[in-house]
Amino acid sequence: MDVIRNKINEFYIVRKQVPTLRSLLVELKESIEFGGCRETLRRILLANGYVFKKNKNERSLLIERYDIAAWRHRFLRTIASKRAEGKPIIYLDETYVHKTYKPKKCWQGPSTSGIVENISSGKRYIIVHAGSEKGPVPNSLLVFSTKSKMADYHHDMNSTNFNKWLQEKLMPNLNEPYVIVMDNASYHSVIINKAPTSQNRKLEIQNWLTLNGISFETYNSKAELLCLVKQNTPEPIYEADELLSLNGHEVLRLPPYHCDLNAIELIWSLAKRNVGSKNVSRTPKEFEDLIKQSFECITADDWKKMTDHVIHVEDKYKRRDNITENNLESFIINLRDSSDSSDSDDSLHVEFLHSDFDYSD
Repeated sequence: MDVIRNKINEFYIVRKQVPTLRSLLVELKESIEFGGCRETLRRILLANGYVFKKNKNERSLLIERYDIAAWRHRFLRTIASKRAEGKPIIYLDETYVHKTYKPKKCWQGPSTSGIVENISSGKRYIIVHAGSEKGPVPNSLLVFSTKSKMADYHHDMNSTNFNKWLQEKLMPNLNEPYVIVMDNASYHSVIINKAPTSQNRKLEIQNWLTLNGISFETYNSKAELLCLVKQNTPEPIYEADELLSLNGHEVLRLPPYHCDLNAIELIWSLAKRNVGSKNVSRTPKEFEDLIKQSFECITADDWKKMTDHVIHVEDKYKRRDNITENNLESFIINLRDSSDSSDSDDSLHVEFLHSDFDYSD
């Protein structure tokens, strides 16, 4: 998706054109040999924060969702401000690797065993870690196995496991207050002040309104009560954020679809490369040890390079956003919502599952 986003930016910044689905598809087929059809590309874009708008000539144009762009702008301003104040920043995340993980290609003779295996077999190992420009947080690495067959490894994590890791592996090893960067995975985002919905009984809604000091009439219908809830819904307070805040840390949430702003994504790539190069005929215990050794091989200098690179990515976003916004002023005139945009409402939350991206300029 990073390549696609760069190509969209090229339309706005270099060519000073608004990309359409057709023009973008042609470019991607030529530049990266994109193999999908027009509908496949449309679904990818909708699932990653873009919407289609129509101008008065009924021509569909592609723009980034305003809420995603605004979130990125706030994130970039905030993290720059925290650095200017001298506050240390930690990046955390989760990933996975299968026991059969190998490089895509390797030399192997006909009598050599242990290299070519069924890549869909074996356990999946979940990895949780955190680090900063000074290196990994000591003793924060967590590795555990699962036999889950779900394609999305996020199903193997839950808020209980994540909060336990925060309390037992992360926070005890932080010797000062940190700004902690994390994404919006479901287990990071359990709301503790959740407002009632239509799934709640009328009495539960009334109790919530009373508890929050919101007046209503006894004759109000459930629909009317839900309107009051919507008008008075507070900003969400997340369980993980509250845990960290109580221990003096501040959470900074990544904008959706922006794993390239998380330095630990590059650490995953280094570790997995090391795992793949040495993963030959290993028992489950040996494989788990290999994962841990692969992280031990990543130096403080490596972490510094990755965090420096993310700062470079942040700067690129700032430059591109300024240019794109100026160019869009001349394009976004008399645009109205297309029926297609209903496929990408604010409730859509899709996280990247893989982290082996090319972050080169």
